Amino acid sequence: MNILVAYDTSAAAEKGLRLALEEARAYKATVHAITSADRTKSEKELPNIEAAEQGLNQAQAMFEREGISCSTHLLIRGLAPGEDIVQYAQENDIDRIVVGVKKQSKVGKLLLGSTAQYVILKASCPVLTVKA
Repeated sequence: MNILVAYDTSAAAEKGLRLALEEARAYKATVHAITSADRTKSEKELPNIEAAEQGLNQAQAMFEREGISCSTHLLIRGLAPGEDIVQYAQENDIDRIVVGVKKQSKVGKLLLGSTAQYVILKASCPVLTVKA
């Protein structure tokens, strides 16, 4: 089984990592931790890319400490994050996607973030969400 976890170092993404860890442990799955980086290649974005790489390295170390196989991927393909996640899942035979979502106000409860909403609506596999 292959589990994809979308990771951007936010509190919601941290909860997503923990849920992916539980799922991987339960199903003896391989985890694919991915970050979709901004499509710009300007020098201003280099710190963001470096931070994303560091976050992915920390995520991989967490899974490896638990004895769970994990690969990390920093995607810079010119796609919106939701599109990147769905496309990566299709390209890599992902069986389940884990996405963290931020808590919303009462009005905001009707809408998820655009990335999570896109993934839920477009993914060809089950999507698990966890609130921060």
